Amino acid sequence: MKPRTSKVRAAKCDQPLKPRQLALLRGNARRHKPLGDFTDKPRDAAELYYDFLEQTEMREMTMDEMTTHLRHMIDTDPDFLDPYLYLAELHYENDDFDAYSGLIYEAYLRAIQLISDKGGNYPAELAWGWIENRHIIRTLSNFALLQWEQGDVRLALEIYRKLLASNLGDNVGARFAILALRMGYNPDYEALFLPDIGPAYGLDAGKTLNWFEEHSKEFPDEFADFDEYVKRMDTL
Repeated sequence: MKPRTSKVRAAKCDQPLKPRQLALLRGNARRHKPLGDFTDKPRDAAELYYDFLEQTEMREMTMDEMTTHLRHMIDTDPDFLDPYLYLAELHYENDDFDAYSGLIYEAYLRAIQLISDKGGNYPAELAWGWIENRHIIRTLSNFALLQWEQGDVRLALEIYRKLLASNLGDNVGARFAILALRMGYNPDYEALFLPDIGPAYGLDAGKTLNWFEEHSKEFPDEFADFDEYVKRMDTL
C-alpha cells in the first residue's frame, strides 16, 4: 500500500509552536544572538569513531563490544555525537525503542547547545561541506525524524526548516521532509520513491526530484530561499 496523506496531520503544521516545543529548540541560554557561519572544532573522538567503523568492516563485533567502544567515545568527548547515533541504531535493531529514543534525545540536546541561541535560532550557515559539522547535522535530522515518528509533526517541521535555512545545499534532504510534512505524510512517504523494477536497494532519485518539483509549488513561501539558492547556483 502506498503512503497516504492526512489532512489532519497536515493541519498540525499550521499550528503555533507550544511551550514544550519552543523549549526543545532553545540552546545556550547565555548566547543572545544567533551564530554566524558555524564550523565545529576538530574532535579527537572523531578519529576513534572512524577507526571503529573500519574495525566493524574488518570483523564482526558483538553488541557488548560495540557498546563498550561507543561508550568510550562518548566519555572521551560527550559533544561528538555520531557514537550516540550509532548506539541508538543498535538499540533500534534490537527493538529497544526506549534506549533508542533516549540516545537521540541526549545527542540532540547537546547539539542545540553547540549551535542554537537562547531564542532557538540556528547559525546563519551550518554547512554540510565542513566534515566537522556533519555529526551535528545528522543528529538534528535524526531528532526531527524521531519527533515525526512520535507524532509531533510541528516540532519536526520546525527543525527541518532550520536545517534547510542553514544549509541550502540540503545534503540531508530536509526539503523533501518539509514537503512531505506539509502534505500530511508520515515518515513512510519515501516508499513513494522506490524503484518500479529491480531490487529496492535505494530510492529512485528521479522520482524523488520529480515529486518535489511537482508539489513544492503548492508551498511557494516554504521553499522561496531554496529556489533562489538553486537559481544562483545555476548561474555559476
